[in-house]
Amino acid sequence: MGSKPSTVQEQQRSASVPNVTKSHQNGVSGTDTPSSTRNPPKSAAPTGRKPPSYHSRQIPPPKPPKTKKDDIFSLEKYQYVDDYVLNAPPKLLMGSFKELIRYLTAEEDWDDVAKARAIFRWVTAIDVYSLKVDSDPPTHSPLEYFTKIQKNQGNHAHLVSGLCQMAGLPCVIISGMNKSAAYEIGSKCERKQMGAQWNAVYIQDDWRFVDAFWASACVVGKKSSEWTLVDSDGNVTQEDEEESEGETQHRVNEFYFLPDPDQLIWTHFPDEQDWQLLAKPITVKDYETHVYVRERFYYLGINFTPQSEMKCILNTKDGEISLPFSLPPDRSEFFRFKYMLYKNRSADGDQSGADVNLDRFVLFEHTADSLRFALRFPLSGKFKMDIFGLDTRQSDIFDLTCTYLIHCPNAQKNCLPLPDCPPIGWGFGGEAKNAGLEAKSHDGAIIITKDGKVEIKLGAHKDIRLHQLLKNTIVDEATLSKYAVIREENGEFIVDLRLPQGGEYALKLYANEDGEDGEAGNVLNYLIKCNEKNLSNKPFPNITDGFLGKKSIADALGVKALSHKDGKIHSKDGRTRLEFQAKNNMELVCELHSNDPNATKHMKVYPKEVNGKWIFDVDMPIEGEYSVNIFAKKKGDENKRIYNVYSYMIESDGHELENGEENESKDDEDTKEEIKVVTETVQTSEKEILIPVPKGFDNVVACLHRRHADDPPNAQDLEFMEQDGMKLFKATFDEYGEYIMDLYQKDENGQLKNLARYQVNRKPASELYQDDARLLMEQLQSDMKQNREDEERKQDESDKELGALKRDIQRAMDLKDPEMLERSIAAFEATNPPENDKLLQKAKRLLELLRAKEELNTASHSRSLQDLDKAIARAKAANYDSLLDLQIVMAGRLRDQLHRIEKLRHSVLNMDNRTISEIRTYGNPPDGVHQSLQAAFLLLGNSKKDVKVWKTCQSILGKTGRDSVMRKISGFDPKDCYLDVALSAKAVIEPYSLEQIRDVSAGAATFFVWAKGMIEEVEATGGAQRPDDKMKDTSTSKKGGAGQGAKKKRK
Repeated sequence: MGSKPSTVQEQQRSASVPNVTKSHQNGVSGTDTPSSTRNPPKSAAPTGRKPPSYHSRQIPPPKPPKTKKDDIFSLEKYQYVDDYVLNAPPKLLMGSFKELIRYLTAEEDWDDVAKARAIFRWVTAIDVYSLKVDSDPPTHSPLEYFTKIQKNQGNHAHLVSGLCQMAGLPCVIISGMNKSAAYEIGSKCERKQMGAQWNAVYIQDDWRFVDAFWASACVVGKKSSEWTLVDSDGNVTQEDEEESEGETQHRVNEFYFLPDPDQLIWTHFPDEQDWQLLAKPITVKDYETHVYVRERFYYLGINFTPQSEMKCILNTKDGEISLPFSLPPDRSEFFRFKYMLYKNRSADGDQSGADVNLDRFVLFEHTADSLRFALRFPLSGKFKMDIFGLDTRQSDIFDLTCTYLIHCPNAQKNCLPLPDCPPIGWGFGGEAKNAGLEAKSHDGAIIITKDGKVEIKLGAHKDIRLHQLLKNTIVDEATLSKYAVIREENGEFIVDLRLPQGGEYALKLYANEDGEDGEAGNVLNYLIKCNEKNLSNKPFPNITDGFLGKKSIADALGVKALSHKDGKIHSKDGRTRLEFQAKNNMELVCELHSNDPNATKHMKVYPKEVNGKWIFDVDMPIEGEYSVNIFAKKKGDENKRIYNVYSYMIESDGHELENGEENESKDDEDTKEEIKVVTETVQTSEKEILIPVPKGFDNVVACLHRRHADDPPNAQDLEFMEQDGMKLFKATFDEYGEYIMDLYQKDENGQLKNLARYQVNRKPASELYQDDARLLMEQLQSDMKQNREDEERKQDESDKELGALKRDIQRAMDLKDPEMLERSIAAFEATNPPENDKLLQKAKRLLELLRAKEELNTASHSRSLQDLDKAIARAKAANYDSLLDLQIVMAGRLRDQLHRIEKLRHSVLNMDNRTISEIRTYGNPPDGVHQSLQAAFLLLGNSKKDVKVWKTCQSILGKTGRDSVMRKISGFDPKDCYLDVALSAKAVIEPYSLEQIRDVSAGAATFFVWAKGMIEEVEATGGAQRPDDKMKDTSTSKKGGAGQGAKKKRK
């Protein structure tokens, strides 16, 4: 879309682009074209050609064409015409129209399509609004006419008409109205304001449209101040648009050469009905109310379905609406789509909820033959939905396909956000197909389950590694990692899910080619829905990374399974022998796990090693489900890191217990407390994180891996250390991503017991709290509370029985959901239970811990030292069984970091005026002084070019009020600073030491210390994410800011 025609215009125009008025944008001519082009005489025909065989009054009558554009024209077939025209001599601009048409039609064997193409391509190659003419152009020359177009004294339609007539092609000028950049989508169509002209040319016995103006100019960056961008493809944003007329840019748009009438009609409405060239003409009302569609819609072969919304302005029903389309299944795998949702700033609506983030309320479904956007609104109001698309084979720029205006009079009740908003959308689409997957059991985007149990089967036509990630708005990811497993069996991948409670879940699948290291790409997403409120599904036994069978790292460590290749085993006698071959320098250890406390008490593993052959005899006398995880580490290595090389799920039929052993009840409440595994998800921007070892355990080892990735050994550094009386693992994450760390107690026989599972999500500091679902949901709690109470009053009395209430409490405790737990405790207390009820005491203790954890998160979000001190104290008081150790350590580090930032800030703010004046008096500052201020000013947002000049630094230092250095330092936060800026500042002061600077200037030394400290903080957190360059290049629009790689084009 952004390619530039080469020869003619580039040699004739200036690079500057003048402002363009709306009349230019509409393409309305102020005067007629020159007579030589309006109605050329016979003598104007090219030499050697016969004059036209028709008279202007005898042109064929308008009627619908018998064929489509694709039947008579393709770029490939007529490429020779473009090549010829784009090499036209620049002097043609200065010559006569006769000379121009002689050149454009010199090839006698060209058909009418080729002639029309030559005229179209030459006219559109000229960047009219950037032409700069230093002197008066020759009279009646093409250049003179282009300057008249610049002055609104001519237009493209008259020029094309004259040239076609000179070439012997019947051509008419069509007057009407079009939906240009000046048109406000959804508004009434006014002929006076929307007037425009375009052409119809008679080719191969049919009339065909041509709009050279829309094909060569588009308005980029036009914005209306009435809209706020609230959701950009699932990314949180609250960007108010500033009013902007945008600028006209030159781009050649092939759509407007011979477009089909049924596609052009929705932007170009002729005054005369016959010139619609439609078998069934439309009315002005149809034109006005039809959904706003653009050429990318047709390029991608998108079609409306019987269920599609054809009107531009829509109304929601119960706070939701669906926008379905059909896609061509033979090529939709190459399509990509994005959306942008705006909220009207002035329309009536729910302004009280203006602070509610509106990300993750749009479900985007993309399958082989369909595209659908399902919107739900937690707020009432007026919204605008822009949908963008691209074909990856032709472009990397998203262009507008269509726009809807959506009125939501009433918000959806209890409207929760989706668990995720994946950029590739939901359902089996192109990414899954390209990965070699085939939908065996589910090809739609949404899976409904009554009991929360789902089995998904996928065929595999390539050697790939498949990874899964289960997400929910309420339940944290570390907990959910135990409710999903994946295995490969008989050439198929099978994903098993057990949902812990009702609601919506996102199952995200990622794929790497076998043997390919690094992060896997997201290829397929399902939205799982379960409306059952009283689920009692238990998690799977522990599988380290959720994948059964051989892990990608096994080959790198030299470990091979000898006995069982598949990850699922059925043991009829309750016993299984697992055999492996390993390098002589490798040690294998094993974790045997069950969620049944009774089974845990009786299960055993007997390991032994003979000449590199490892045997694990597994005894599982209690019937049920078990898991075995095999880990490898180097013998004699003091490093406490282990690597998961194989995982198995074993269904045991059990066997009789040995004499003296007692089979206890599975439902014994006291035995349930025996299994205590800390499970937490934490968010951080720091490269390094300290993971505390639960108290009371000595020989602890750790397994660390990046989720949905196949990393080689030591991809992330892991170091065991002791600090302030605590045992810690220090993990270093060079890349952003999601990581899982499991801590195990290792006994003398090499058997492991899981102590803790932490999911660490490292994100850029600027994104750290953007998708905090808990914070978002808290904003909706007040609206939902009354509805919950109404539902509870309607419950059957049977649900109020003591046993049911206890189950509710236990389920809330298992999920660590404070809202559910608080409601369950209140309902249970209403039955007047004994004060010393053990379950009630445990529930209250956990609730206080969860509330303390929430307060820690909120204080960390606000970055308030006072709030952090208070939250840390509460967390320490509420902590038990080491459940909050990690959060307390992280909050303590943040507090220390903020203390340090505050100290550095005050060191600058406390400088007296005399010290600052001393620095400003330097005419030629000592070495290091300029550099210290240069680094500080770079961090504060000044440009490299400016701060390289000492006089500019002096000027910056002397500013007062809101622009003063002190004011900017007072408000500086390292998390908002770009990493590349910090690195530039670092390079400036790196050659110097504090002592060097202090020896020549105490004031400069203060700036040096502040800059150095801030740089270290930015480096530690990764700083703010600068928008991707491609995204910035493509974020302009014709109507509303189309960021995130989208472009809008309006003529």
